[in-house]
Amino acid sequence: MASAGAFPGVSARLRQTAARFGRFNLVGLAGFVVQLGLLHALTRWTAWPLPVSVAVAVLVTVTHNFAWHVRYTWPGATDRWAVRWLAFAGSNGLISLVTNLVVTTALAGAGVPVLAANVVAVGAAALVNFLVSDRLVFAR
Repeated sequence: MASAGAFPGVSARLRQTAARFGRFNLVGLAGFVVQLGLLHALTRWTAWPLPVSVAVAVLVTVTHNFAWHVRYTWPGATDRWAVRWLAFAGSNGLISLVTNLVVTTALAGAGVPVLAANVVAVGAAALVNFLVSDRLVFAR
């Protein structure tokens, strides 16, 4: 087995990425609470179709998460704020929106409770969203 010194920088890079992934998931968890709360409210107190409620909840959450990622997950990435927001909304927003719409409506149509279906959808998009954010949106 090779020592950590045999591959300079790899372990430090891996530790940094792992720490960012942890922060990304912490922000995502907070956003998920926002999303579930909003989805619950929209499906309970409006007559909106489920796909519309899901889309609104996801888009509000994407904006919430971006604001926290800039301040906490990638704190040095405050330059080009508008460009990064557009990239984040276009990538993570699209991935989240499509995954949430497809998975949530499919599972809910199969009899799974809406909020439980949404938990599955968010989990399905999480790793892909992190990789896109880390490698493209907030890359330096």
